[in-house]
Amino acid sequence: MTNKQTSLGDRYAEIAVIIVTIAALLAGWFYKSGVENASVPFSAEGISAEAPKGWLQLQPASNELLRATDLGSSGFGTTYILRNMPVAEAATAPEVANLLVLEHAQALTAFRVLDQREVTVYGRNAYELTYVFVESNPDLTHTEIPSVVRGADYIFENGEHAVIVTFQADEKNFDLDLSRFHLFLESISF
Repeated sequence: MTNKQTSLGDRYAEIAVIIVTIAALLAGWFYKSGVENASVPFSAEGISAEAPKGWLQLQPASNELLRATDLGSSGFGTTYILRNMPVAEAATAPEVANLLVLEHAQALTAFRVLDQREVTVYGRNAYELTYVFVESNPDLTHTEIPSVVRGADYIFENGEHAVIVTFQADEKNFDLDLSRFHLFLESISF
């Protein structure tokens, strides 16, 4: 048996391969993060935000300013909704939350409130309403299991209006998508 000795050049080659591999992985991770967190500016009625780039922006209904849905998410498509709801000047955030609870209870299947509380969001006072509901495909030809969806509404008082920011995601994706929603929430100004 002969002992094979590695030369100094072979050692440098092994180290170079490891360094190049680590650098390529890091570059790929930064590129992936940049693409996932890319955004486009949005502005309406004195409210501006950075909406996620590549998301489907649906036609907003009634007092909605923005409705963006990630079609790439599994189950229920992660959705952000930005609303500007006119309210009485003396209306409090808990009263607006009660109106939202009634609205959600009428529109969403198996709607249940999980929690309501006052919070501070990026230096602004807000009222947080968290809830769950069941979403199923209305097309009877599809045999899909209904999705349990978790939602959170953040209510900000703004004079005679309440700015409501909604985050809804499949229960399995809620915690995973929450950090991306916080980037959206932080970008909102009014």
